[in-house]
Amino acid sequence: MTTTNPVLLSKRLNVLVYSGAQTYSDWKTNILTPAAPGNGTTVDAVRHCLYSLRRLLAANYAVIPVTGEMIVNEPWTASCALLVMPGGADLPYCRTLNGEGNRRIGQFVQRGGAYLGFCAGGYYASKRCEFEVGNNKLEVIGERELAFFPGICRGCAFPGFVYDSEDGARAVELKVSKSTLAFGSVPEVFKAYYNGGGVFVDAPKYADQGVEVLASYTEDLSVDSGDGSAAVIYCKVGEGAAILTGAHPEFVFPTKPIDSWELTKPRFAASNLDRNANGPEYHKVVEALAADDESRVDFLKACLTKLGLQVNQDSSTVPSLSRLHLSSMGPQGGVGLLSALRDIITVTGGEEYIKDDVDTFHLEKPSSMGMRDVAESLPETTETKTDQGGDSDKIVDYNSVIKEVVVHHDIPSSKATPCFNHHAFYGNLKEYRAQSKEYIHEFGSSLLYGEVVTSTSTLLEKNTQLLRRLPHGFVATATVQVAGRGRGSNVWVSPSGQLMFSTVIKHPVENMARAPVVFIQYIAAIAIAQGIKSYDKGYENMPIKLKWPNDI
Repeated sequence: MTTTNPVLLSKRLNVLVYSGAQTYSDWKTNILTPAAPGNGTTVDAVRHCLYSLRRLLAANYAVIPVTGEMIVNEPWTASCALLVMPGGADLPYCRTLNGEGNRRIGQFVQRGGAYLGFCAGGYYASKRCEFEVGNNKLEVIGERELAFFPGICRGCAFPGFVYDSEDGARAVELKVSKSTLAFGSVPEVFKAYYNGGGVFVDAPKYADQGVEVLASYTEDLSVDSGDGSAAVIYCKVGEGAAILTGAHPEFVFPTKPIDSWELTKPRFAASNLDRNANGPEYHKVVEALAADDESRVDFLKACLTKLGLQVNQDSSTVPSLSRLHLSSMGPQGGVGLLSALRDIITVTGGEEYIKDDVDTFHLEKPSSMGMRDVAESLPETTETKTDQGGDSDKIVDYNSVIKEVVVHHDIPSSKATPCFNHHAFYGNLKEYRAQSKEYIHEFGSSLLYGEVVTSTSTLLEKNTQLLRRLPHGFVATATVQVAGRGRGSNVWVSPSGQLMFSTVIKHPVENMARAPVVFIQYIAAIAIAQGIKSYDKGYENMPIKLKWPNDI
């Protein structure tokens, strides 16, 4: 049994999910348009990838969607542990990534990286793709540049596939090879969602080239699979490795509901599917997948572990949003800040709200909170009622969630915010100011804290009405972000233990040309890094590094 060396991946913290099509309508419009660049992935496939991988990896990695342009042009390889190619159509992948993109991907894996290709991503990483040969409307035949699997991926393994349809969808049974995948509670057999994937032809014959069969189809196939019927394979590639699949072990089929985002419409979530759609037997597909969801997750864990990643074995869900706590060192505490916000506060049913560009905030006073409310201000477990208004297994549209803000007269207690000690924060801030020779009393005087938030940056920057009225030096901080924002379109779940905060600075427009905001961010990051290294004897050896402009 071969595995990827986890030491090689230990300092790589990003898991990148290729996200060519940004919207469902884009994919539907451009999937058969040869000139359309950057498309190929379905929005549903990307969302299921992000949800499943964040659920299993968020404690140790940032799971980030990336475009083809970023793969071709950005310096992503040094910090990437795993590159994921989701389902969709592989010809658009070729149009976008052939040449420089594939050269980078191949070099990344050869040098110790990992690649995970689901369905179309499996076709794409095989030496040759043969899809629906003889079907004039669907036929795709050709060599592929990556060639992690040195043979043919041939499909469809089962009949009936139609683009943008469930006509060919089924719950396929996979038999797991425990001799090659002996990690955790790996199932003997399980059922996974299938819609158009291939079989890896003669996979056992490539054993001398580092190919291992991890799971096989148990049912009769509609194409010639050669020796065996490999549905999921592992390919050793230089110092790295790739796992390629024909089925979809990443697709979520919980017994609990999944939110139907207007954008993503995750049709493949079992409880979101119409059991009467596509014929009277379709409900059996949905029920079979829901029944095997735990086994599916165990199999996916084992695959990620084999690729050298550190997997969260308890399958914890992406945490629910907690309440936000607004406080201040001023005489009236957080309540004193409300006077500046009064003109954007609306009252509905006796409750106060701020409806801004991205988020809606519900303002609460601590006196109105009982013990039950205090408990609910913390991130939820699967048994408790969530702030999202449903089960914790949901894929959540965070923009639609009303953000609960507790406005404190005094400093919040440790019971209200067990992961952030407000008394220690304000106490140390006062002591620093008393000793400092510089008169800088604005920064940190007012604070918005949440144990689990979307993004401290988004909460401030994207809610422009709120931002314009917040005081200079106002700080938002959190313990965990579930939609952290980076440069460009990067969004991820930030693991706990990170220092994350955003600060409001009233920067004169006339200074922007000679002192742009990015340099202020850079100076702040330098100050933090130097502060750590000069804190005490021995701290100069701390492995603190700065990535332009403000990533530490």
